[in-house]
Amino acid sequence: MKKLILICILFSNNIFSQEIDYNIFFKEESVKIGDSITLISTLKYPKNIEIIQPDSSYKFIPFEFLDKIVFESSSSNNIIFDSTIYILQTFELDSIQSIYLKSYIINTSDSLEILSNNDKIRTISLVNEKNSKTKTNTLLEKINSIFNSKKFSIITGVIFSVLVLIYLLFRKKINKYFKIKRIKSETDFFKNEFDTILSSYLNTNDIKFLENLLLKWKRFMEKLSKKPYSSSTSSEISLFNKNIKSIKTLKDIDKCIYSENEFIIDKNKLIILRDESINLSKNYINQLKNEQ
Repeated sequence: MKKLILICILFSNNIFSQEIDYNIFFKEESVKIGDSITLISTLKYPKNIEIIQPDSSYKFIPFEFLDKIVFESSSSNNIIFDSTIYILQTFELDSIQSIYLKSYIINTSDSLEILSNNDKIRTISLVNEKNSKTKTNTLLEKINSIFNSKKFSIITGVIFSVLVLIYLLFRKKINKYFKIKRIKSETDFFKNEFDTILSSYLNTNDIKFLENLLLKWKRFMEKLSKKPYSSSTSSEISLFNKNIKSIKTLKDIDKCIYSENEFIIDKNKLIILRDESINLSKNYINQLKNEQ
């Protein structure tokens, strides 16, 4: 029996590995210590599965997370294409640094880990030039240059050191600022998308717009709460979402989509879902602001 279970697990893993294409690569070939680095992640997977990708809580060792840019998913022939840009930085001194990412396939009872490829980047350190053994010409030193490259290098080095020191001292506040800014931007984008799709649904009564509206809401709520909204039914969502009005609206949407009787869901009921997401976003931002 144990052998049979092991064979099933290996077989399922093999299927997922054949259907999922998970790749990462650095935009730059090399980077200076302390500078920002662009890591691009692309993910292709079947439409019938849900994948959770790394966010700000993920450990990007040996790098540190600064920001993330998420592009809207596209689909073709039941395949989802996701693209994400991670802004990282490193203060490690290793000349070659590498990273791979982990994502998770969410099932109803368990989750399956998938790994990306491993990509490397070369770090550049500032090395002081060796003192010249030749005797300097004291007469030439007295001649004033229009552009003093030595002073410029010193000033640039001091400014860079000060900026690095400021970042190290206020890193949490800086990261918190960019995180809050990103959440606000994603919330505004969600609201505009939601209102556009809602308007299309009310004008056409097409169920496809209602399904799209529900999908956008689930994905946004899942991103904010880290709860498996996308892979859960309305009844399952009610186990971790205690908003009675929202659950009632979700059940009305189910009836509209799956029932043979045609009816239109009231606009105000759908706005309840939108407002819940926006309030959850505001609460999350306030929680970040209050963190020490």
